[in-house]
Amino acid sequence: MLVGREREQRELAELVSRALVGRSGALVLRGAAGIGKSALLNDLARQASTKVGVLRAAGVETEAGLPFAALHQLLRPLLDRVDRLPGPQAAALRATFGLENAPADRFLVALAVLTLLADAAESRPLLVLVDDAHWLDGASADVLLFLARRLDADGIALVLAARDDDARPFRAPGLPELRVGPLAAAAAQRLLAQAMPGTAAATRERLLHEAAGNPLALLELPTALSAEQLQGSAPLPEHLPLSERLQRLFLHRATRLPARTRAMLLLAAAEDSGDLSIVLAAAGAGPGGLEALSPAVDVGLISVDGRELRFRHPLVRSALYQAASFPERQAAHLALAGALDPHDDRRVWHRAAAVVGSDDRVAQELAEVAGRARRAGGVAAATSALERAAALASSPKARACWLVQAAECAWSAAEASRAGMLLDRAESMTTDPALRGRAARVRGAITHASSSPATACRILVEGARLVMRADATLAGEMLVMAARSAWVGSDPATLVEISGLIGQLDPVLSGPAGELREHLRFLGGLPAGEQTAASADVLDAGLLAWLQGSDPKPWVWPPTFLPQLLGDAEAALDGHDRAVVMLRTRGAAGALPMAVAPLTALQLTTGRWTSAIANASEALALADDTGQLGAACHLRAQLAWVAAVRGDFARCRELADGSLRSAVPRRIASAVATAHWALGMCALGEGEPAHAASLLREVLAPGQPAEHFMVSWLVLPDLVEALSRAGEHAQARAALRQFEDRVGVLDLPQHRGLLRRCAALVATGAAAERLFRQALDESPASPFEVGRTHLLFGEWLRRSRRVKAGREHLHTALTHFRLLGAAPWAERASAELRAAGHRGAEPVAATAAVSQLTPRELQIVRFAAQGMTNQQIAAQLFLSPRTVGYHLYKVFPKLGVTSRSQLRDLDLDRRDR
Repeated sequence: MLVGREREQRELAELVSRALVGRSGALVLRGAAGIGKSALLNDLARQASTKVGVLRAAGVETEAGLPFAALHQLLRPLLDRVDRLPGPQAAALRATFGLENAPADRFLVALAVLTLLADAAESRPLLVLVDDAHWLDGASADVLLFLARRLDADGIALVLAARDDDARPFRAPGLPELRVGPLAAAAAQRLLAQAMPGTAAATRERLLHEAAGNPLALLELPTALSAEQLQGSAPLPEHLPLSERLQRLFLHRATRLPARTRAMLLLAAAEDSGDLSIVLAAAGAGPGGLEALSPAVDVGLISVDGRELRFRHPLVRSALYQAASFPERQAAHLALAGALDPHDDRRVWHRAAAVVGSDDRVAQELAEVAGRARRAGGVAAATSALERAAALASSPKARACWLVQAAECAWSAAEASRAGMLLDRAESMTTDPALRGRAARVRGAITHASSSPATACRILVEGARLVMRADATLAGEMLVMAARSAWVGSDPATLVEISGLIGQLDPVLSGPAGELREHLRFLGGLPAGEQTAASADVLDAGLLAWLQGSDPKPWVWPPTFLPQLLGDAEAALDGHDRAVVMLRTRGAAGALPMAVAPLTALQLTTGRWTSAIANASEALALADDTGQLGAACHLRAQLAWVAAVRGDFARCRELADGSLRSAVPRRIASAVATAHWALGMCALGEGEPAHAASLLREVLAPGQPAEHFMVSWLVLPDLVEALSRAGEHAQARAALRQFEDRVGVLDLPQHRGLLRRCAALVATGAAAERLFRQALDESPASPFEVGRTHLLFGEWLRRSRRVKAGREHLHTALTHFRLLGAAPWAERASAELRAAGHRGAEPVAATAAVSQLTPRELQIVRFAAQGMTNQQIAAQLFLSPRTVGYHLYKVFPKLGVTSRSQLRDLDLDRRDR
């Protein structure tokens, strides 16, 4: 029975109780070494085992470089269920466990694990316990954290225990935590009295002071004292830091063991997989070798259960390993390497641990281990293998090459700081242009995501110059990345420079790389005013090239807002929608946030606002989960815009502020501009046109954080309206002239319609009426903008005492706004209608029930209406089938339906058109 842990036990029991009623939850236990985390997990497993199935795993320090090692340990009891998974998920999971030779996307692996666990929980709720999470291999940690954030209605309780004072911190942002602190004084006294009754008062007080409430210390410190010390008749040892004290205690206990036992303990400490057969084989002992381990079991250093050997505490293993001399450790690693299967990657790691100096053969084997890990989705493990390979290589060029590859893997594993340090080391030992170019690609990506797009752009352009002659494809990709950075940072001059560089690439470059060249020429020519409507075809070609590649690269995607500025938004929407569906089918969750941002922009433009909210909300959660700060900034700003036009002003400000907090210091100008646009629309919707104008002006103000040379195209029509309504007519005419100059570059119908409307706002008499009618004849693709044109024209007609004609346009505007859910504009149109003497019933959105759905519910309903099964929907949305079923059960009453077949009859998109 645990002492003094009633609060922690209650919280953990509550987590299990939720699983018993079909809900899910995750919790991180944090505390110092020996504080009782493992004891709490053991107690929870014991208490819950009669009610739920229990799966357990533990991080192992020596396996931290083996991808999916902990996951394999956890899922071993469920491997017979893998064939029940959807094909791509089953293949990905088999690949991670070496059962199939195929590449595995880590997000698809995570989805497979979620589906597998949810399938098992259908028959009995599950309790998943992971100890020593700070020692998890990176691939397993990524999967478990992704899983923890996607659990919903699966009947699964997940608990991860980790040290909070370890050199390898376990980071789990967003997950609830339960901190396990020192025992209270009374509980510590009770535990010590149970463990060591009859101890002298002075000795007891000293032990309580030294242990500082640490249960392991309370149990272990007394065992190192003599009878005289316990009785108080002999002095106690000097004070030492607790972990060092405990390690010395364990080591002192080991030194009294027979030599053969100590040798086998060192083998176990060097391997630490818990596989007893490997230790026995390395020791040259058969089953009879168990007798040599008995003394260690007797003194409580290890436990042996069937085929598993476990240390009493991780500190036991580290104490034994650190106390051994290098020759002793070297011999242990070589013995273990000889005992392992030649195809087992652990064999290579043990050989590497035994190397003194350099060894090119082992270095090459480690590079091959990294390649296998990378194909299986274990990029963190690949990083470690390549870094160690570089350390063992004799050639500076080989070392630099492997360090650059390690940096690429570290960046893929979201370890930006580590990637930067690896690049520093690589660049210090090579002048090779190709290697320095590859290094620049990684450094540019890191800089773009974490600090300054402008700096990233310069790094990428310089790197592309280094590799242009040797590798035109790599140079093209780097220039695309640079172009995106220039776009995000609002740097049109650099886009023109990049356009010139692209012309120097291999003229026969074909395939996706060739399309990239045209894409770059397009982006570079735009600021110089060289493009026409035909340029939209270039965007479509670039998107198709991206889609057809075997390795999707989201940075090749056209930047957010570009497609609807330059071509047919409806046509572009179809291509983007198909692309996102393809990403979902592949399970490429990591690529979705960057891909969804332009899709969301197109959906907002074409009036599919509910779809945009659903997509952007899901993508924002994924961006936050995977540390994609730039994508998160843009998605928050987009959601802020739609919140503004729908009248949720508090939500708009919350989202815009969140975007600005991250985007301003990183100089992500496109996101800053979009957030200011959203805040401007918020002010316009609240009836504060002067304040709206001041916010929107920021997007056009030279040198300001919100200035953006292309987002300003979208903002100018709103600025003209805000200034006009605020009575700033001279300023409105100046803004109109700016818009005229920009529209002249492309001369597209959607821009002409908005231009005519803006001109009408600053015109008078017959000229204003003519311009309003022309604006309606050349309406943009956006139903919202069409509605606004009708509203403004209707207001003008009413003020011109042409009330009946005005009512027709106001009624049309109100219909558009009600269908869209644009509450502030609907209220404005309604007020104008009342002022015009209208007394009839106002139009109501035919599908108002849709507004009751959460973004996740809307996504699920849309897929279900297409005839997808729960399992297919789950694969699309990175959820479990059980969670999909739970949400469908909740939405049926909201939509007034009783079966899935009725969903197909609902016009879910009507309010969006």
